[in-house]
Amino acid sequence: MVDVLYARAADGTHVAYRVLEAGPSAKPARDIVMVPGGLIPLELFEEEPGFARLLDGLRSLGRVIVFDRRGVGLSDPVSDWECPVVDQWTDDLAAVVDASVARDIVLVAWDGFGVGSRYAALHPERVSALALVEPTIVADNDWASWSERRVQRGMANVRGEDDILAQVAPSRIGDRTFRDWYARAGRLGASPSMAPRIWESVMRAHPRDSLYEQLAVPTLVLHRRDNRFVNDDVLTLAAERMPHARLVELEGCDHFPFVGDVDALVAEIAEFVVGERRIPAPRRLLSVVVFTDLVGSTERASSLGDENWKAVLDRHDAAVRTIVGRAGGSVVKTTGDGVLALLPSAGICLRVATDIRRDLAAEGLDVRIGVHAGDIDHRGDDVSGLAVNIASRVMSKGGGGEIVVTASVVAAVAGQAVEFESLGTHDLKGIPGRWELFRLAADT
Repeated sequence: MVDVLYARAADGTHVAYRVLEAGPSAKPARDIVMVPGGLIPLELFEEEPGFARLLDGLRSLGRVIVFDRRGVGLSDPVSDWECPVVDQWTDDLAAVVDASVARDIVLVAWDGFGVGSRYAALHPERVSALALVEPTIVADNDWASWSERRVQRGMANVRGEDDILAQVAPSRIGDRTFRDWYARAGRLGASPSMAPRIWESVMRAHPRDSLYEQLAVPTLVLHRRDNRFVNDDVLTLAAERMPHARLVELEGCDHFPFVGDVDALVAEIAEFVVGERRIPAPRRLLSVVVFTDLVGSTERASSLGDENWKAVLDRHDAAVRTIVGRAGGSVVKTTGDGVLALLPSAGICLRVATDIRRDLAAEGLDVRIGVHAGDIDHRGDDVSGLAVNIASRVMSKGGGGEIVVTASVVAAVAGQAVEFESLGTHDLKGIPGRWELFRLAADT
């Protein structure tokens, strides 16, 4: 873990920061200063895989400087409540830039409050490029109602309500590990008395104070198409307020940049800054991969009609996400009438598979499931590799209500109260060699 350093703002406030060294591909190297959002402390950034992926991607451009704004994490608390907190956070950013001796700065701001844009507008000589991820831009006549809604959202965040997580990270709402991390970040980010006062001040700030119109540095605005946490016309308003900015709409629904397709976001920032798309190498990890597939889905869809079948699939997806999330796993993606999920162990995965089979059977749905344990490549929230393909092919060998696994799963649960029936060896399409497969015993 990189040592924590402290900068001192003009009023004497201590601001915690870290400097992450540039990756080997960062040529020419720049200084990337990240302005974070929410109240997530820097100590927890790299504990979340998506966040670590984001930082690795930025390190491909140069050394990365991260910091806790005052009132957050390891920095001093806010003591002056007469001065808007966003103004004080801009002072904190300036202090970190000075203390770290950052040069040729690329500001990557996902705070949404205008800290990065304020600094860039006030200090254009220090900033070479500015990337704004989901900036808050609101039409003047909508500001009053917007402000009230954001204050309510901020208070929901302080109270730890699931609703706020469903808006900022909807693709991870069923992931218990992510939810636990987010809850911990909230507890360590700001105290129960500090957090609501911060949000009250921040949410009352007028978006025009973000100084978008005064930006004179190259600016990139990134927005995910289905992000419902921001106003729908954010890119239209950005074009009006920042006529020379590059506007990019990405696929996805998550507000946080470290959730969803992190690589796509990093690639856009890299292309904007250095003229080429750079993403870090995939992370290869041992995982247990599970594929599910509804049996007879085509005939069922034909008999029910599109709308009714969509409702069935929605129930299917919700049930699977809940079961996987409770077990500490994650649903990587849906496949139309099935899912691809990752689980932390083979034993847990088999319990999840039997729970999915049971709960879907109660809905009148017949499912087949394939399981394999092996190395997979992580790229943001997506996965690839031979192990993923094997699990998919194994699933295709099962019938309705069957859970089929490879020998790797059988070996992983040796000694546990699990029984299997051998299905012999099989060819798996596109996979070298012959594979011994097993069916989980019906009474397991």
